[in-house]
Order: sequence, then C-alpha cells, then structure tokens
Amino acid sequence: MWDMDTLWEERGNIDPREGLPVELFEWISSMVPIPNVDLMIVNNKKQILLSWRNDEYYGKGWHLPGGCIRFKESIEERIQRTAIAEIGTEVITDAVPLAVKDMIMGKFSDIPFKRAHHVALLIKCTLPNDFIINNHGKDCDDMGYLEWFDKIPENILKVHDIYFDIFRECGLM
Repeated sequence: MWDMDTLWEERGNIDPREGLPVELFEWISSMVPIPNVDLMIVNNKKQILLSWRNDEYYGKGWHLPGGCIRFKESIEERIQRTAIAEIGTEVITDAVPLAVKDMIMGKFSDIPFKRAHHVALLIKCTLPNDFIINNHGKDCDDMGYLEWFDKIPENILKVHDIYFDIFRECGLM
C-alpha cells in the first residue's frame, strides 16, 4: 500500500501536472481508468500519420500519437503537448472528439492491470501547411518513427481496434 506522506517526502514535491513517477502511475492506472487523447492526424491527401511503438504495455506496431491527460490539464493542452512531444509541432483540432471509447487492455495483454483501462478521446487533427516529418535519424523500427499511410496498416496496435468503425468511415480501411 502506498503511504502518500512518505512518498511525498521521498520524492519531493511531486507535481502531477508534470506526470507521475512510473511506479505511482502504474499503481493508479491499475485501479481507475485513465483519460487519454489519441490524435487522428490526416493530411490533404487523406493519409493518416502514425508512429511506431514497441513497449511492454501495447507491444510492437503502428499507433496513433496520444497521451494521458494530466491533473489540472485541459484536453486541448494535452493534445498540443502530445503533438509537440511526438510530432514536433502543434496541431489544428476539431472542437468535438470523433469518438469517446473504452480502451480495455486486459483483454489483449498478459499485463491485466497495468495501464489496462483508458477512456480514450479520438481527436481529428491537421498539421500546419509547412509540416514535414523529421524523424531525427530514427529508423522505421525505432520508437516514435513517423510515417504517412494511405490505409491503416495490418500491424496497427490491437488497442486501436476500437477505432476501426471511424477508420472505415474516413476511407482508411
């Protein structure tokens, strides 16, 4: 069991707006759903921007850039911080999410409790006209490698199955 007073003293003044220590975040996310944003970034050619991921929670495959909403952070702030961190620029967003879905990982993972349930907001985004992918020397199998796709690839992460209806409506499948 977490002793919050001890944790506070040992870690200093934890500011949840900046993210939590991994151990604490994993503990919290094993108890309650975590709200997150997933960015569906589409260009004028009707292509979707995906990022390569390979980690213990979701496995190896293409995914939508996304991030967990932090304490006292608005949805728009998380969208922009995620876009800057994962794509390198801010995005232009639609005011209303395309979808709000439960993303329940215990069904697909050997890790039944860690980061197992998210309330996911799918946000349609566009990029500034002058945007060019800069992978900063990453290879296509490196975490965070970005690529445009005409259609959703077969090796998209399983958790994104929840968006297949939206992908079909948008002509991406």
